[in-house]
This record gives sequence, structure tokens and C-alpha cells, in this order.
Amino acid sequence: MMRAPSNDFTRRMLSGHGWLGLIFGAVLYVICLSGTLIVLVDQVGRWERPNAPVVHGMPIPVLATAIDRAFARARTEDLDHDLIVRMPSDEYPRMSIFAIGDRRSVEWSVDAAGRVGDPIDLPFVKFVQSLHFDLTAPGPIGRYLVGIFGTLLLASLGTGILAHRRIFKDAFRLRWGGSQRRSNADLHNRIGVWALPFHLVVSLTGSLLGLSGLIIMIVALIAYRGDQQKAIASLLGPQPTADARPAPLPDVAAMIARVRQDLPGASVTQVFFHEAGKAGQIAQIAVAAPGHLARNETFTFASDGRLLAKAGFTDGSLGMRVYGMITPLHYGTYGGFTLKLIYVLLGTGLTLIVATGGTIWLARRREQGRPATRLERAWPAILWGQPMAILMAALASLAGIAAMPVFWGTTIVMLAVSQIVRRPDAVRLTGRAATILLFILVASVHIMATRPLDPIAWIIDLILITIAAFLLHRWRIDGKTAE
Repeated sequence: MMRAPSNDFTRRMLSGHGWLGLIFGAVLYVICLSGTLIVLVDQVGRWERPNAPVVHGMPIPVLATAIDRAFARARTEDLDHDLIVRMPSDEYPRMSIFAIGDRRSVEWSVDAAGRVGDPIDLPFVKFVQSLHFDLTAPGPIGRYLVGIFGTLLLASLGTGILAHRRIFKDAFRLRWGGSQRRSNADLHNRIGVWALPFHLVVSLTGSLLGLSGLIIMIVALIAYRGDQQKAIASLLGPQPTADARPAPLPDVAAMIARVRQDLPGASVTQVFFHEAGKAGQIAQIAVAAPGHLARNETFTFASDGRLLAKAGFTDGSLGMRVYGMITPLHYGTYGGFTLKLIYVLLGTGLTLIVATGGTIWLARRREQGRPATRLERAWPAILWGQPMAILMAALASLAGIAAMPVFWGTTIVMLAVSQIVRRPDAVRLTGRAATILLFILVASVHIMATRPLDPIAWIIDLILITIAAFLLHRWRIDGKTAE
């Protein structure tokens, strides 16, 4: 006869269940917070390099000269496996060339005259991208985790709608001035309804982007009998061949002219050379495609400059069109800067949904006489600790210190402090005060360290100070309400 679990065992299991829920919410919070920031990656890049050479447009002959110079330099530094040229745009008037070798890679700046300059380092941008793409985990594991959490977020949105029968009926009902849990619940539900299409789109596309590697493996197994190269080629087009004989780079001017036969007036956004300088190389020209949700089209050329394939993101099969839409839909790159600002607002709303969801759950447990005191202290440490940690990472990057250890160190310290301090209010107070100070400190240090010439950098610094002022104002209002 089996013995019933002891009360102590049950309590331990319930505690473990609560911590798992907290970890789930914390990871979603990090993904949503970093994703909101990464929508403005071009602007953050300009903030991090405010005095870089400004390039507005690039004539084709100058582009060809810059590519030749970069390739010659890449060969001397054993970085000539692949070359990627990033063309300037209205939002990011900078040009750069990535040179990728077998063991390392480098990005060089390029000025308006086609001169290849010093290596570019954007440690904070790279950190935020890594945080959102793969939670800074090595290999594909982090990306798969992000994809899984995107799927769980999508499921949570669906179950949340089904669990609240009156959620649409009460779509414009906000009860301020009552209990904090009720106010948080109304905010949680209203944002969830108002921005539901956005939340569904970003969670679905995030899931697909994160799990793309697994999806390709499954497609290869089913449709191509396990041949991953054929599966990749079906999505990415022709790949380089094994012919390693030396060969010149394809004529970029001729390739762009060929692209413009199909898309007159097309604006080049990127140029790729895979297995550069070999007879088996391929070149790809990516161009902007206004009027299409995919926002881009890609043409692949052989080593001799022959057109091999057009990706079909704008006029191909339904599958290719959908594939081309996933990234623009996820990051809001299909409607200009105004749409990006809308994505930032909606992303902030999604972050608030995750934050208030955990707060509501903890408050409900307390009202039911089952308070989770450790979790009540840990949750505000996460909510305030993550903005703190990202700001600390920005400060570290400005000081030339690696951002990732600083971010995780700050996160661990905040969680440790929350378990030492006995009152959740004290954790919130510490986190809020530190976050306000860090917003001001990051802006001040950036201005003093870089003396920015780019007006976008000044605007971002002003926004950081404005956020600090808003948080301070809200703090004063909350203090008066508490009295």
C-alpha cells in the first residue's frame, strides 16, 4: 500500500512549482524587454557610435572600389572566407563591410569615398541582440529556448483569452483607486485585448525564428530524406560549390544592373560574397522592396556573374512569401521609423503584461492565505533588476568592459539581495531608486565619453533622462497614494 506524501513533501513540491512559474515569467520578461529595445537597433547603434563616418547613398563605382579594397585587406588578414557589405539607409546612414574568416571575423567602417577604415565595435548592440536571440547561451540551445518560450507565450495568450469570459466586454474598463491587484488585473487584461493582434504576431514569428533550425531539420528529414543542405537550399537558394580555384569577385556593377532589370530603381541594402575569391563562390544582392511586406528581395549570382536564382520573397511561392515576411513582422521593419515607434509602445505593453501577470498571481495567493514570501521578494527583483542589468551592461560597454558578465552579475546580486531583505517593498524601493540613477548615469557618461555629433545620440540620451524623470514622478505619486 502506497503511503500518502507528507505535508513537508507537498510544500516543497508547491514551492518548486512556484519557482518554475517565476522562472518562466522571468525569461519571458527578459525576452520581451530586450525585444522592445532591439526594434530600435539602428538607432542604438548610432548612439553607440555617434561619431562614425556618415554615408548618404553610395555610387556604384565607389561601392565597387570599397569592395575591392576590403577584399584585398581581408586576404592579408586571412578573413576572406565571406564578405558582407551593409549599405547605408535613411535610418542608419553608415556603411560597413564584414570580413569573415575560419576562426574570426571583423567589421570595418567605410566612408563616403569608399575608404575602408578601422574595425567597428558595437559591444552593447551585440549584447542586446544576443540577449534577445539566444539569452546569451552558446550554440543553438539559446535560440531554441527563445523559440520554445515564444510558443509558450502564444499558448498563454490563447488560454488567457479563453479563461476570461468578459475580457472583450470589459475591454475599456479600468478600475483605478481600488486594490492594487484589481488595478494590475485590469491593466493586464486591457493591454492584452487592445494589442492582441500584435501579441499574437510577435509570439508566433518569434517562435518560428527561434525554432527555424529545428524546422529545417524536420523538413530535411521528411521532404529531403535527411539532406539538410537541400532543405537549406530550398529556402536560401543556390549554395557555393566545392571548387576552390582562385577567381576574381563577380562584377558588382553588372550584378546590380541585372537586378534593376527586374526591379527598376531598386535600392541595394546588402551585398554578400560566399567563399569569396574562389571559382565555386556565389554572390547575393539584397534590395529593398517597397510595397511588399517582406521588404526585401534577394538575387543570387554565380562566380562569372550569371543570375542563378531570385529568392521570391515578393513574387514567389506562398511558402517563400510567408518566409520572407517573418522577420519584418517580428521586428517591425516593414513600415519605416513611425511603425518602429508603434512596435516599441506595443512591445512595452507586452512586457507590462508579463510583469503584471506575475504580480497578480502572487497577490492572489496572498489573498487566499497561501503567500509565497520568497517569490514575492524575488519578483520585484526581476522586474526592476532587468532594466538595471541592461543599463549596467550599457555602462560597462561605454567603459570598455564586457557587457554580458556585468548583466548576469547584476541579475544575480539583485536576486540574492531580495532573499536577504525581508520586505518586498524594500526590494522595489532599492530597484526603483537604482534604475532611476542608472538612466541618468548612462546618459551623462555617454555624453561626456563620446561628445556625440549624431543628433540621434542626443535624442536617446534625452529620452533616458526623461524616463528617469517619469519614474521619479510616478514614485512621488505612488508615495502620496500610499499615505
